[in-house]
Amino acid sequence: MRQEKLLVNSMCGRLTRWLRMLGFDTYYDREADDDQLIAMAKKEGRILITRDVELHERASKAGLRTILLRSPHHAVQLATVISILRGELEIDPNLSRCPTCNSSLRRASRMEVEGKVPERSFKAHNEYWVCTGCGKIYWRGSHWRGISKVLEEARRLAPST
Repeated sequence: MRQEKLLVNSMCGRLTRWLRMLGFDTYYDREADDDQLIAMAKKEGRILITRDVELHERASKAGLRTILLRSPHHAVQLATVISILRGELEIDPNLSRCPTCNSSLRRASRMEVEGKVPERSFKAHNEYWVCTGCGKIYWRGSHWRGISKVLEEARRLAPST
């Protein structure tokens, strides 16, 4: 698990899933207004991530750590955030959080997921993880290629350190 706790506003919602997959505890509520976001970040010691210049300035003046993103593209946003936080653009499912609900994942046996995942996936894969919050089951299926492509693009775009 990463140490940093993050809060993403609605302008960067798509980024939330990626940060969670990378192991960051990432709060997201698309209905929250700026005052609620600032209060939550302050209460829970979260780093605020936004594209909203005004929100960024208000949060900074309130003494909060913020990351202002300039690009609307999620691969660029991901590269920027990970560079600032000095993280790695590698997904380790044992450290990941649920992209849907932000709870931690735990390893699951094949026996435990049998009948709960598509038969074709069950036959093709041996490693599974279950969300401790919502119960969703994850594995490295065909979607993994798309995930890998986005991570590779983010690595290419990441500023050199």
